[in-house]
Amino acid sequence: MLKSVAVEEPGTFDASGMAALGTVLSGVKAGIAVFDGDLRLITCNSLYRDLCGYDRSEAAPGAAMTDLIRRTLERQRTPDGAIEAILSQVLRSLRPGSDYSFRFVSPSARTLEVHRRGLPDGCVVETVQEVGDLGETAGQVDHAEHFGRVARQRMMHALDVMADGFALYNADDRLVIYNRKYVELNPHIADLIMPGACFEAMLRKGMERDGYLHDHASAEAFVRWRIEQHRNPGEPYDLQLSDGRWCRVHEKRTDDGGIVGIRSDITELKNREFEILRMSEELRAKNLQFDTALNNMVQGLCMFDAEQRLLVCNRRYLEMYGFSDEVVKPGAMLADIMRYSVSLGNYTQEEADRALAERPDQARSRERGTIKQRLRDGRVIAVLNEPMANGGSIATYQDITELERHEENLRSYTRKLEISNRELQDFAYVASHDLQEPLRKIETFGSRLQSKFSEHLPDDARDYIERMQNASSRMRRLIEDLLSYSRVTTKANPFVAIDLPEVIEGVLSDLQIRLEETGGEVRVGELPRIEADPSQMRQLFQNLIGNALKFSRREAPPVITVSARLEPGVPGEPDDRRCRLVVEDNGIGFDNKYRDQIFTIFQRLHGRTEYEGTGVGLAICRKIVERHGGTIEAEGRPGEGARFIVTLPARQPAQPSQQELP
Repeated sequence: MLKSVAVEEPGTFDASGMAALGTVLSGVKAGIAVFDGDLRLITCNSLYRDLCGYDRSEAAPGAAMTDLIRRTLERQRTPDGAIEAILSQVLRSLRPGSDYSFRFVSPSARTLEVHRRGLPDGCVVETVQEVGDLGETAGQVDHAEHFGRVARQRMMHALDVMADGFALYNADDRLVIYNRKYVELNPHIADLIMPGACFEAMLRKGMERDGYLHDHASAEAFVRWRIEQHRNPGEPYDLQLSDGRWCRVHEKRTDDGGIVGIRSDITELKNREFEILRMSEELRAKNLQFDTALNNMVQGLCMFDAEQRLLVCNRRYLEMYGFSDEVVKPGAMLADIMRYSVSLGNYTQEEADRALAERPDQARSRERGTIKQRLRDGRVIAVLNEPMANGGSIATYQDITELERHEENLRSYTRKLEISNRELQDFAYVASHDLQEPLRKIETFGSRLQSKFSEHLPDDARDYIERMQNASSRMRRLIEDLLSYSRVTTKANPFVAIDLPEVIEGVLSDLQIRLEETGGEVRVGELPRIEADPSQMRQLFQNLIGNALKFSRREAPPVITVSARLEPGVPGEPDDRRCRLVVEDNGIGFDNKYRDQIFTIFQRLHGRTEYEGTGVGLAICRKIVERHGGTIEAEGRPGEGARFIVTLPARQPAQPSQQELP
């Protein structure tokens, strides 16, 4: 075997020197490489590359010896920590004048002997030769060792490519062999994992370094439990590392008393389990909320599938029909539930058959449907069926017995109102025809009696006749006012667009004589155009202005102001504007405690001797305003005057035409 190559004059080789050296090395029957003082490759022969498993790009001039050694160790799957330790030892051993030899199994499973020698000038010569080439004696000695190393190398390679961590402990619980994954799954004690290490010692050191999460158990209790599980292997168990990863530990006894341990990284599996558990908890909480909401509904609720099989129902549904939850429960068929309901006397079999016959039609139409069930005990249940996309349906049940009773009372009250309205209309007809005729006769014969026989009658008789005539006149005015009051609705005209200034102009024309008699003045401001009944608006202003002229003060001529303005309604809806009309005077006024009373029919604040009238005028005003969907208010100041505020819609909703009554 070639031990070394002496180089007399170290330094930089020129081209001819390199060529000569290459020629010499190519003839050597051993792999040989020469490194300079910085341990960088100067040259090597092809046998060196072949035996070490390097290609030309790896073992090229300038390559560092440490890189070549590292590449070899990595191919042998040597742990990173061990690689660094070996490199440190190599650097310490390569002193000038020193040399050493060692054997190793190459990645191609050949046993090689390597000899490195440090030259005085710092260069290093490395020779590599296959053990079989060293001679017959060496081959015989190392034959068994060669195959053992090859088998071990192959076994280590197989272990290192495993996805799980592997470790073998002997009968003394000391580590014999392990793979790279085992180190990865024990990062807190990676520096302690080596052949001969004691399991318990590594475990305790790992606990000191907080390598495991052990819930609320003490560190010592966790160590005792872990040692017990390790030395008496049984079912697999899970451990959580401090970095959050989870390991599943499988341990088995060997025939010689040792322990084989497999560690599987189940972090992703655990995360999925936790996610499923979280989702299950969320689903359970939502189901609980759903059940709580379902059972606190005031309505009964059921859900049926496409085959009319009950999926879910609430407590109110059971209570409403008196059902037992042992009979009416998920899975029950609708037909069976209805037969059960018939047996409880809720309704007859004919009614149940009819409802079942209608049910498929509703399901096929895929439309919402509502039916009313009238139970034997008098209750009325409204059932709303809502179809679902999958062919099933949701039914809600509401007890509407009280609502039905109220609706019946309302219908009865409406009928009574209709009868009352007809009677009022009949009265208006009688008042306009039958009462007017005898009243005219009383007035006519009274006038004749007064004109023909007045001078022959005593004073008392003439006074009686005069009083009779006055009473007849008052009665005529009263009948006419009553007719006007009733005709606000019975003789109403449709709403049309009108100009209020034109309406006021007509009213002032009618009141011209009274204005001249009282010396009154009406000041009219700017008035808008609104939708209303023209004749009723004229009557409204005539009553308000006429009242102001009637209740004027003797010491001051009446001054009446009419003003108006449009007020905004709902933002963005111009049709919702309101018209605010104000009629104000300087008359006798009134106490505000009577502000509501003055709008009541026949109510008067003054005697007939002071101010004429029947007490119907303001009642007519209120009825007109209400018919238009508005309001009227009054404000008084005794001795100073009164103000009437009328608020009307600027535009009226569409009104059906009303037929006038005779």
